[in-house]
Amino acid sequence: MVDPETKKPAANEAEFAKITVKIMTEKQWNPAKYHSGDKINGWDEFVKIGLWQSPQYPFKKLWKKGFKTKTKKFEFYSETLKKVLGAHAKKHKVDIDKVMEVTQYAGRGEQVFVPHWEPAKYHGDEKEYPFIFMDSRSRLSREGRSQNLREFYEFRKVDPGDTSNGDFLKINPKDAATLGLKDGDKVKVSSPEKSVMSTVKLWEGIRPGTVNKTFGAGHWAYGRVAAEDYGKAVSRGFNNNELLPADYDRLSGSTARHAVSRVKIEKV
Repeated sequence: MVDPETKKPAANEAEFAKITVKIMTEKQWNPAKYHSGDKINGWDEFVKIGLWQSPQYPFKKLWKKGFKTKTKKFEFYSETLKKVLGAHAKKHKVDIDKVMEVTQYAGRGEQVFVPHWEPAKYHGDEKEYPFIFMDSRSRLSREGRSQNLREFYEFRKVDPGDTSNGDFLKINPKDAATLGLKDGDKVKVSSPEKSVMSTVKLWEGIRPGTVNKTFGAGHWAYGRVAAEDYGKAVSRGFNNNELLPADYDRLSGSTARHAVSRVKIEKV
């Protein structure tokens, strides 16, 4: 790797790291590559200043071009959505209300084209699966690779309701009492998709009627730390995705996640 300023190769690991940063930030400090914002004369000046600021955005700069909507304006009543849904409905020889019914939305008529409340959709019958499964992100998770670091488990307690060196299904104490559960009990958690084993953690921060588990565990071939037993392909905890059915928003195509399924809990 060559220094973009001196044209000299790295002599050691420290210089290698410095050159990497210089290459990544060159558009900010190299006057030959100046494009906007603060004009900085070289790397040394950049280090001394410690900051590059972009130009201030002129208010309403992009407003002259208009929005990418049918009316070219911000639409509280969406003429754009009306046009798109209308064309889709006409193509399939139905009306817009039928499109909303098939795509599992509750809105009908003019309500479709304005902001409105839609009921949440969950997989699983409430009588059979009484708890909503909530999937949450760990503060320590970085692109998934954190799960093969010992620190990820050692400091797991920074995640609300969690404890270090464990993978827990968090449940409200009132719900736990109803099920006859206490901290550390082993349970079988079942959704319409699958059944998995977990350890219960009582936590008042979880809303009654819901259970929560921070995602990140469940790897069996991701490394010696991520797995409980790497050689035998035994996972550490369970992967939240095992419980979650594959589902998608019918209009945008976005993947649904975080709270799409109900579960039942049984003491082992």
